[in-house]
Amino acid sequence: MLHHAGPLIMILGRPNVGKSTLFNRLVGTRKAVVSSIRGTTRDLITATVQWQGQTLTIVDTGGVELEARHGLPAAVQRHRDRALQQATHVLMICDAQQGLLPADEHLLAQVRRQNRPVTVVVNKADNRPLVPSEFFGLGAEAYAVSALHGQGITPLLDHLVKATGASADAVPTQTPVAAVAIVGRQNVGKSSLFNALLREERMLVSEVPGTTRDAVDTILMVERQPIRLVDTAGLRHRRKIRDPVDQFAMSRAIAAIRRCDVALLVLDAPVGVTRDDLRIVSHVRAAGCGLVIVANKWDLVAKADPRRLEGTVHQAAPSTRFAPVMAVSAKTGFNVTRSVALAWQVAQRLRQGLPLAECEALFRKAWNRQPPPRTRGRLVQLRAARWLPGRPATIELVVSPAAPLRASYEQYLLKQLATQPRLIGVPVRLVVAKPNGR
Repeated sequence: MLHHAGPLIMILGRPNVGKSTLFNRLVGTRKAVVSSIRGTTRDLITATVQWQGQTLTIVDTGGVELEARHGLPAAVQRHRDRALQQATHVLMICDAQQGLLPADEHLLAQVRRQNRPVTVVVNKADNRPLVPSEFFGLGAEAYAVSALHGQGITPLLDHLVKATGASADAVPTQTPVAAVAIVGRQNVGKSSLFNALLREERMLVSEVPGTTRDAVDTILMVERQPIRLVDTAGLRHRRKIRDPVDQFAMSRAIAAIRRCDVALLVLDAPVGVTRDDLRIVSHVRAAGCGLVIVANKWDLVAKADPRRLEGTVHQAAPSTRFAPVMAVSAKTGFNVTRSVALAWQVAQRLRQGLPLAECEALFRKAWNRQPPPRTRGRLVQLRAARWLPGRPATIELVVSPAAPLRASYEQYLLKQLATQPRLIGVPVRLVVAKPNGR
C-alpha cells in the first residue's frame, strides 16, 4: 500500500508522453529520471505537493504498454494496475503533437472500469496552449500544459485541489525521525528486501540488471517511530555504465546516500564482498552517514554460521570494522525486520554522539594503554577530546605538542571506537586541534 498524505493523484499515459516531466514540474524538483528512452520509469515514484494550503500526493508510473504480456514490461503494468486501485484521482497524459490515439481511449476506458475520477492532461502544448478539439469528445475535463516549459500547471493544480476535496487536515502525518537508504550492487536483492520490509510488492523485482532506476521513498514504522526508507538503483563502476539512464540512476542513488542518516548496504551472501561493494562503502563514508551491512540470500548459503559472518566481512573490508553485519534473507524473511531496526538504532547513535566525559575517558584509557610515538623526542600528551555535532561524525583531539598523529596510531584509536556500543555503525573522523585553538 502506498503511504500518502492527502488525496493520491496517479499519473498514467502511454510511453514518452511526458509523465515524468509533468511529475517533476508538479512536485518542483527533478525526482523522477527523465529520458526519451522508452520505458525509463518502472517503479512508482511518489512525492507530496503543497498547494493552496492543501496536501496532494503525486505518483509517477511506467508508461502503459497495452501489448505487454511477458517479462519486465508486463511486471510494470501489473504493478501499476494494483496501485491504481488506491488512487483518489487519475491524470491521463496525452501528447498534443500526436493528437488523440486509440491507445489513449483504451486507457481511459480501463481507468473508468476502476471507477476512478480522471482528468485528461494534453501535454507538449508548447506553441498552442489550448486543448485540441478531438479531446473534448472523451467526456472528461481536459487541460493543456507544457510540462517542459511550466505552462498551464497552475490551473491544473487548482483543479486537482477542487476535484479531490483536498484538506490540510485530511491525513495527519508524522515527520520521519530518520532516513535509511538501501544500497548495493545490481541484483543483490535490494528491492526484494525493500518489499519484504513493507510486506508488499512495492518495488519491481526482476533478474534483469538495473531494474530499479529511481530512488524510491516510503514511510515505515520502526520502534513505533516513522522512518523514511529509500530503495536505490544498483551502484557499479563508472566504466561499466554506457546508458545515460543508468548514469542518471547512479547519480540519484549517490544523492540518496548523502541525504539519508544510515545506509543499509546489501551484499550477495553467496558471492561475498566485491570491489564494487568497497566502492559503495567509500561513498557511504564520504557522505558521513551510518552503515549497517546485511548479507542477503542467506538461504542460499549452505552450512554457514552467521556468527562468523561479521568477522569474515570485516576481514575482507577493513574499512567497515565500525559497522554491524547481519545475515538476512528477503525471500524467507529471516532477520529482515531486525536489519532496519538496527539501522534505526545507528541513526540514533549518530545523532546523540558521545557525552564529553565519556569521550575523554575513552581516549585517555586508549592513550594510557598505548601512547602515541614521540614527536621530535617529546611525549605526546592528550589534553582534551570532544565530540563535534554534525556530519561526518567528528571527534576533536587536543594534544601537546601540537602535531598530526601518525596514521597507524589513528587506526589504533579508531579500532577502540569501533568496540564502543554507543558508536557501532557510526563512521568517526579524528581531527587534531592545537591547544587553545592556536
